[in-house]
Amino acid sequence: MWLRLQGLNNPIASETDNKSMTGNLLIDSLISLAAIALMVALAWAVFRTPPGPVTQDAAAERLAFDEPDFRPQHWLIDREGRAVMAEGAGGDIALVSRLGLDLVTRRFPAGAMRVSEEDGALVVRPSDPGSRRLVIEADGAAEWARKINPAGAK
Repeated sequence: MWLRLQGLNNPIASETDNKSMTGNLLIDSLISLAAIALMVALAWAVFRTPPGPVTQDAAAERLAFDEPDFRPQHWLIDREGRAVMAEGAGGDIALVSRLGLDLVTRRFPAGAMRVSEEDGALVVRPSDPGSRRLVIEADGAAEWARKINPAGAK
C-alpha cells in the first residue's frame, strides 16, 4: 500500500492485500463481534468476583513484605474491610488498603499523618494530590483520631 502511494510498484504484494477476511463485510463484522463478545465473556469469568475485604492477617502479611522493619502493635480494622491501620512500636502508622485487585501500603512517620474524626469514622486525608481520601469506620476510630492528630480530631 505504501509503495503504491509513492508511485512505486511492489511485485511481491498480491491483489488480496486490501481485502477483508472473507470478502463479505457482513460476515467479517459478525466474526469481529463474536471475538469481542468472547473477550468480554472471558474477562467477566475471570474478574467477576470482587476482591475480598482487607483483614488483619492480609494486612500483616502485606506489611511484612512491604515494610519488613515495621512491627505493628495496635490495629484499627474497618468494618467493611476497606482498610486496616496499624500503629508501630515507634509511633509510625501504616495504612493497608485495597487498590484494584491488590493491597497497597503507606507508612507515615509519627505525627506526619493528617486524620480527622467524622461521625465516628477516621478520615485519612493524604497530603499528596495523587492519593485518595480514605474513611475507616471502626470502633475506637475517634480515639485513634485524637491520638494521631489531636488538632484534627473533633
